[in-house]
Amino acid sequence: MVGPRATLAELADALNAAGVGVYVYEGAKGAQRWLSGAGRFTADDGARAARALSDAAPGEARRLGDAHLVRLQDCPDGAPRFMGVLRAAEGVEDFGDAGPLGRASGRGALQAHLTHLAETLPPETPVVCCVFGIDDMREFSRVYGYDAGAALAHMVGERLARALPPDAAIARVGGAKFAAAIVGDDAGAFRERAGRIAADIAHGAFDVGFGPVSVTLSIGAAVASATALASPEPFDAALAALDEACGEADGGVFVADAALDDAQSSPSAMRDGARAVMRALESNRIALAFQPVVSARPPYAVAFRECLARLQDDTGKWIAAGQFLPKIERLDLVAALDRRVLRLTIEALRAHPTERLSVNVSARTTRDRAWMRDLKAAAAANPGCVERMIVELTESAAVVDAERTRKFLDEVRALGAAIALDDFGAGYSSFRHVRDFRPDWVKIDGGFVRGVATDPDNMLFVDTLVGIARNFDMATVAEFVENQADADTLLALGVDCLQGYRFGAPELSPQWRAPQDDVAD
Repeated sequence: MVGPRATLAELADALNAAGVGVYVYEGAKGAQRWLSGAGRFTADDGARAARALSDAAPGEARRLGDAHLVRLQDCPDGAPRFMGVLRAAEGVEDFGDAGPLGRASGRGALQAHLTHLAETLPPETPVVCCVFGIDDMREFSRVYGYDAGAALAHMVGERLARALPPDAAIARVGGAKFAAAIVGDDAGAFRERAGRIAADIAHGAFDVGFGPVSVTLSIGAAVASATALASPEPFDAALAALDEACGEADGGVFVADAALDDAQSSPSAMRDGARAVMRALESNRIALAFQPVVSARPPYAVAFRECLARLQDDTGKWIAAGQFLPKIERLDLVAALDRRVLRLTIEALRAHPTERLSVNVSARTTRDRAWMRDLKAAAAANPGCVERMIVELTESAAVVDAERTRKFLDEVRALGAAIALDDFGAGYSSFRHVRDFRPDWVKIDGGFVRGVATDPDNMLFVDTLVGIARNFDMATVAEFVENQADADTLLALGVDCLQGYRFGAPELSPQWRAPQDDVAD
């Protein structure tokens, strides 16, 4: 107990005993000083709080996120001065009495609850395992401070808890992610529910001390039977689905296929693939295979060569990218693989100054600053190497975040590399993005190329795609050219270059490479 005339230090001691942190902040550019506790309130937060309290009278209290602020008498120089009180950090997050967990303490408590459901529900009862992700939370926290981000996340969690059925379990499983289990919903019912929840969050406003803040959610989910809940697989699938949802417009919802044991996309397959790639990266068992891209006109001179990743497994066998990339493409590990492939490509360009090579990047790499740093370092050390490089991005990856892709490609182009849009026309029909991305090359999807000599529909598609490319002054490559009849037809349709087994399979040790660069097949 403290008296009405207690000093700040005495007040701090009393509050510290109650488990809170107290600080005093002086001046918009001054330094905070802690009276007790460790606290998490930064100088940037203090400056924002000073602005928030600029019109407050001495003794008036305000709230900033989870901090309570009191305006004190100004400093002698007139600078604002206030005291802030932070609640002690808690090991659990309280979303009121919503759901069977009540006070959710993270994924561990949620998984324990799921195991209980697996033991008590009828085996075939459908349960939706879902993950809600707050969009652009990292940027919000960077601008407004991590305490404001934490306060916003807590408010969103409370709103989610109220929006879910009373028997749903919810837990915060990351800085901007909440996981929940809903008994009885199937995929269709959950999509409707998720749409309502996303709309409710988007149309509401959250005030963390800076005025109303709008929030959108991405939502990933997987439907499982009750018997599967004792395993982490359903929530692993929901997290993977969240990655897919993040590629949609704001408020995107993605529900994973019900078959969680799919050979390529199941969580167990993804984990096995991730471990294999990690071992290969650590032990230098990643190499490049090179496939030629040739002029469509005889004698079919090589225009450039595409670099394709190969992984050597534990038995010594080299594995094509198509066999392991689907298992890791949802993981950040794919960016590490892209960085290794970039470095190998740069090494090959340095060793062979007459060659031109293309390198593939994933959608994740468009936001990987480490990859861009490597490219910039290569451009600074040897500009000629980067000027002989073509960076390939699939059309489907490019449109995941079109604005981010455009900025990434502008950076690549500024360093001297050319741009290729791969799998052009493969299902997205997003021709407006061609104008925005301005690639130097477009690679026509193999689905339109195979059998083009005898398929009028494919002829029409290729002719149309070539016309679009010409309109934007872009060169064209037809992929998966496997016979001479198709090659002749593609030349007649105006395609510039050809790629496929008719002109060369990918090789780990092509003749043009110096012996010291060879990799044993």
